Amino acid sequence: LVLDLASKSYPVLEEEQENTDAYQWLIQHCMEYGFILRYPEDKQEITKIRFEPWHYRYVGVEHAKAMQERHFCLEEYVEYLENQR
Repeated sequence: LVLDLASKSYPVLEEEQENTDAYQWLIQHCMEYGFILRYPEDKQEITKIRFEPWHYRYVGVEHAKAMQERHFCLEEYVEYLENQR
């Protein structure tokens, strides 16, 4: 499940979304609801996708919190899980 979320005050899917109050709240609380920011700015070399502050993926609360604790993007987390086998 993927969601593109935009602030009501700035309803355009652009990088400027990161400057909205809605983004600031989402980035702090999305994992509490099982979501992750799919393409973080500091992980572009890994994801091969430019920063998209509006694009969230549902991974479940447990995984979202584990990813946040380790500061992993989805690709890093999948590799981490595969290495745990």
